[in-house]
Amino acid sequence: MDAILKTLTPLLVVIALAATFRSQAIERSRSPQSPSSSYAILARDPITGEYGVAAASHAPLIGINLEFIDPDVGGVVVLGGPHLELNATVLSVLAEGMPTGTAVAVGLVADSDKEHRQVLAVGPNGAAAFTGKKLRKHARDKVGDYFVAAGHRLADDDVVDAMAAAFSSYDGNLTNALLHALQAGKAAGGEEDGEHSAALLVVGPGARFATRERLVDLRIDFVPEDAVGALVDLRARVDSVYEVLR
Repeated sequence: MDAILKTLTPLLVVIALAATFRSQAIERSRSPQSPSSSYAILARDPITGEYGVAAASHAPLIGINLEFIDPDVGGVVVLGGPHLELNATVLSVLAEGMPTGTAVAVGLVADSDKEHRQVLAVGPNGAAAFTGKKLRKHARDKVGDYFVAAGHRLADDDVVDAMAAAFSSYDGNLTNALLHALQAGKAAGGEEDGEHSAALLVVGPGARFATRERLVDLRIDFVPEDAVGALVDLRARVDSVYEVLR
């Protein structure tokens, strides 16, 4: 009997440890993810046909969420975590000529976690947005004729309103209007915990960059304090060298 127990004891220990690790893994999967926070403005210039987006986030690498803009179709941005299938579905529906609101609704059908997301979309027929009910602190959106501003975990409700007002009142090209709106959002309080990344992307006819009809593609990451200010500075520096950012 002692020999059998000596043989079984290590196996029982392994089984117990495996059960513990499995239990911990299940608990982690059930625990909510670290809350992200972002604000953005997505827009179309009906005169030039350009589409663009400017965004800032407490999380790094906000720029990778801004890739879903097609100059022939429209654009979509998902805040609250990446969701590639949602982005692709919205663009696909827009490509069929459907209304922007319909494209957002179709995209959200298969999203079981939609109440933790914001979706911004702009197409030839206008703009639309969705803000999930479970997003925290000043989560809201504002839709205009050819733009949508949105954000969550913001310092104040005024952040989204400030972006929308700044964009609507700006008399200039889309690139400058988007950057102006992002600065206005920052000036109104920005994110609750500050922004560590920011990005600006504009696509359309006459692009001087080689890939995907980009007119402007600028990103700032891992900034300890003011990523929006760093983005503004980067744009000025690039423009002074290449003179292509208008």
